[in-house]
Amino acid sequence: MGSVNLEKAMTIHDVARELGVSASTVSRAISGKGRIGNATRDRVLQYIEEHGFYPNAAAQSLAQSRTNNIAIILPEVKTLADMPFFHTCMYGVEEMAQANDYDMLVVITNGRELRPLERLIQNRKVDGMILTRTYADDFFARYLKKKQIPFVTVGQVEDQDIIQVDNDNIGACRELVSVLFSKGIKQIAYLGCSMEQTVNRCRYEGYLAGYAKAGKAVQSEFIYTALNNEAMVEMAVDELLKNQVDCMLCQDDYICDEVIRCLEKEGVDVPRQVKVASCHYSRLLDHYPVTVTSLKFDIMDLGRRACRILLDSINGREVPIRTLLDYEVILKESTK
Repeated sequence: MGSVNLEKAMTIHDVARELGVSASTVSRAISGKGRIGNATRDRVLQYIEEHGFYPNAAAQSLAQSRTNNIAIILPEVKTLADMPFFHTCMYGVEEMAQANDYDMLVVITNGRELRPLERLIQNRKVDGMILTRTYADDFFARYLKKKQIPFVTVGQVEDQDIIQVDNDNIGACRELVSVLFSKGIKQIAYLGCSMEQTVNRCRYEGYLAGYAKAGKAVQSEFIYTALNNEAMVEMAVDELLKNQVDCMLCQDDYICDEVIRCLEKEGVDVPRQVKVASCHYSRLLDHYPVTVTSLKFDIMDLGRRACRILLDSINGREVPIRTLLDYEVILKESTK
């Protein structure tokens, strides 16, 4: 164990460094609040008693005001295809939170209902929040910024003062389109839904960027960005088959699942007659005779990184405003 310079006042961080624990652990031992093992608490209290450490008023106030809780804000999920993403992201957040002596509260939002967030903030239940779905006009992000509580968005927002972590959806979709063109495909249709969600807007932007990179003109009759139910997907697939499009690029695994079902129903051979790709991979795409070309993102890492950046922000460390994570293009039978 190292030595502390006794000529200057000892701080919580000095104690934490000497004992090999986090500053939040020392704060919990001093305040008597938060989750901490009895052995660790006794060790901290014994050390500060032996070394004559008495935290100043500001440090005590900080220790007592911290909850060592964070909240993850999840949307109300209505489709099975959405669940894996949010559950996996949540596990990543939980893993990082536990590793740093924090507990995680789960908040399910419905529409623009603010009361669950208001209660957490008013009752000082959490030190920060992670918002897991973002929109073009993000109501929740604006509210959290106004309340000046530390928070991070999983997904991009237009406000460049908000800390955001996301997969590089634009770059990934641009590269996927480029790869498909390199395989000799002439026209790539795009099938998506709600452009209100920023992840969908980013993927569509990547699709357009892929066309621009290839020097090709986008044909509007091959673009669908409002497929909000199965019937609309079926109609779009029928029209694209009539137009003899050679590849259907789906915004996500949910749309891709519906497209594959429609093609199977029509007796269309994938990939001989029509090629299919998805801008997002999940296990939902593993249940077909033909495996689907898609983009693979590390969702666990997305959750971990969002939590790590939030904790750094809570502790006053400098953090990047915008973090984009890498991806992998997975080529499968559906585009061969």
